[in-house]
Amino acid sequence: MILDGGSRSWSLEPADPAVIDEIARSAGVSVTTARVIAARGLLTGAEAVRLLNPGVESLPDVRSLPDVERVVERVKRALDEGERIVVHGHDDADGVTASVIMVEALLKLGATVDSYIPDRRTEGHGLNRVELDGFAARGVTLVITVDSCVSDRDDIAYGNSLGIDTVVTDHHEIPPELPPAVAIVNAKLPDIDYPYRYLAGVGVAWRVSELLLEELSGKHGGGGAAWYGSTWDDEALALVAIGSIADRVPLTGDNRDMVVDGLKAVMRSERPGLKALLAETGLAGGEVTHDDAREFLGSIFGRTSNGRGGNTAYDLFVASDEEAQDIVRELVLERNEWRQSAAAAWKKVKALVPEDSESVLVIDIDIPIDVMGAATSRLAEHSGKPVILIRRKNGDATAEARGPVGYNIVEAFRSMSELFLNYGGHPRAAGFSIESAKIPLFRERMLEYAAANPPTPVPRQIDAELAFAGITAIIAGEMDALGPFGQGWSRPTLLARGVTDSVADAARDAGIRFRTPVPRMRRPIDLVYRLRLSDGIVFVSIVDTIETHETTPAGDSA
Repeated sequence: MILDGGSRSWSLEPADPAVIDEIARSAGVSVTTARVIAARGLLTGAEAVRLLNPGVESLPDVRSLPDVERVVERVKRALDEGERIVVHGHDDADGVTASVIMVEALLKLGATVDSYIPDRRTEGHGLNRVELDGFAARGVTLVITVDSCVSDRDDIAYGNSLGIDTVVTDHHEIPPELPPAVAIVNAKLPDIDYPYRYLAGVGVAWRVSELLLEELSGKHGGGGAAWYGSTWDDEALALVAIGSIADRVPLTGDNRDMVVDGLKAVMRSERPGLKALLAETGLAGGEVTHDDAREFLGSIFGRTSNGRGGNTAYDLFVASDEEAQDIVRELVLERNEWRQSAAAAWKKVKALVPEDSESVLVIDIDIPIDVMGAATSRLAEHSGKPVILIRRKNGDATAEARGPVGYNIVEAFRSMSELFLNYGGHPRAAGFSIESAKIPLFRERMLEYAAANPPTPVPRQIDAELAFAGITAIIAGEMDALGPFGQGWSRPTLLARGVTDSVADAARDAGIRFRTPVPRMRRPIDLVYRLRLSDGIVFVSIVDTIETHETTPAGDSA
């Protein structure tokens, strides 16, 4: 059933009473909360119990990820023969944390290993031939990528010609043709047994590194910094939480298990760089929430690569006590400068948006490349349309693209892939590089594609109906227990039908606090709202209003 609200449309779908009853009994929750859980697609009592008791002990067998046994075999050979390895990352929070985890695991196995994190401002994304030539000159024979390179077919083939094998660990969308890598570990590959598709790059890297340590530490080992020793698993999981939250992967399934345990690990971390970051941001000594991790920890990765493979955020997480304090102050200063740059870029972007625009926004703009992603995301949210921002430099151009819910921007690029130097990403967040001379043709093709495949507004979901008269602290607490909330897992949205002024007043009299104004009602209306429990007080936030055409009795919905 589709309901038209004042600001958007809403979907309220029927649920199977038998499923709701099983979830309520198995998980020990109210029927309303069981209805919310069922609306999120969890249809068994066992799934509901896992949701409410998340943790990495529930993760599926890592060996069901594709090609992981090949990774173990290739790394074992590199260790046996003393090969030089490079971990090739990506200069965002996901890629940096994944690089730290993979390098540290290999060091614990006694490997000769370096990291290389390309600077998107000067080197773009993924591998390139200049890097590979440099690796070959240094005697590197194995590159392990993290959070990148599943689309780098030509560059990986070039590396092969230099005698460099590549292991790809990634989480981006799968291209039509896979690169000629020794192994490709990506949960989005078709026809695999791994049951969860939406791991962050750091989640994939952690799962692979754990298997490497399990399989090979009996034959190799002893390297790495002494301070992480036997606590490495815990310290790595803290980085998994930071990278996953910053990359905005869905907080469901495996990601939820890793983030919940990882946030606990953040609080007890002995990693000098993380301790310094917690102290600098005022989070030391207390609980670190999902929002804290996104706002204060994940926000330091905006402008940290140096164009020579080094990265200041990476340096922080492998730093000693003596180094960490100076590095974290530098990063916080750079973050503040980045935020100022992002605000200025947004003003420039807004000024270039045409009043009467097409169904997709393709905008040439000269803004710093490290704020393009943020500006593109903001414009996509502001306009509700697919957005591509293009920045030209030295005859080539780099683009960031974002799409609304339900729009697959990678599919659009795939239909014109011959235009690009390279492209890749996620359905709603992608990018490409292109020769500047081809931008007019790209614009024409993109407008044609958008006209033939217009974005279809996707209604937001209402999880359950609950009358104001049925709100209790127990139910509000159960709703909070479904957290942490974030990308792909929002706070439950509820519907109260036929609300009147007297119904709202009765809720106030019963101790409910309204965090947002309740509209004055000349006649009964339906209210879309969310609940939160704080210090035993139930707070209601009104999200939207829906006019009621058929009056419901004053007790409103059950």
